[in-house]
Amino acid sequence: MPWIAGVDDCRAGWFVVLVDFGRGTGREEHRICTSFCQVLDLEPKPSIIAVDIPIGLLEEPSAGGRECDREVRRLLGSPRRRSVFTPPTEATLVSATYEEAQSLGAGMSHQAFGILPKIREVDQLITTEVQETLREIHPELCFYGLTGHPMRHNKKPTEGTAERFGALQGNFSGIGRTLGVLPRSQVGSDDVLDAYAAAWTAVRIADTGAKRRPLRPPIDTKGLRMEWWY
Repeated sequence: MPWIAGVDDCRAGWFVVLVDFGRGTGREEHRICTSFCQVLDLEPKPSIIAVDIPIGLLEEPSAGGRECDREVRRLLGSPRRRSVFTPPTEATLVSATYEEAQSLGAGMSHQAFGILPKIREVDQLITTEVQETLREIHPELCFYGLTGHPMRHNKKPTEGTAERFGALQGNFSGIGRTLGVLPRSQVGSDDVLDAYAAAWTAVRIADTGAKRRPLRPPIDTKGLRMEWWY
């Protein structure tokens, strides 16, 4: 198995965990990319990049968002379902204000609007060919797949950090070291843990052991599958 990558957005841009399983070494590296073009141009080149960002958008608003959004909320249950926000529609990608986005009837959350420039950035780069490498994940769904149950605590408090670190540390030897060296002004602890959760799923995808929701994903107007992997 070659290199894979797990990616999460952060204050500095994008935080990347690269893992080499090609020779069974499990070697880990991390990068901070200021643009998503840099993520797609990573060296060594990953065979799978798992990222926490919407890929494939609805043309028209739908209550609860895409099928994958609604299905994963049901799977995670309360309270983790609240972490699954409704992505923008294609029309709201160019919205300058939250009020403008809401006027288009998208039902977009403040959380989604806060990362709208990054959603737009990825949407401008994604194609059906790129999607064979670039897969959408949600960290809380990854942790569900890793542990067999939703996380009990919110990710920001100390209890949530410890819970997620405990779930991941048996799979990645360098996670504690990575948490200790990154400047918090650029990358938060939750960004690191979410990127490692994405990397765990990327390994599963590359090894053909991953699952996806829904099983038969709808296709958007660009031909992209609207799906989540874990």
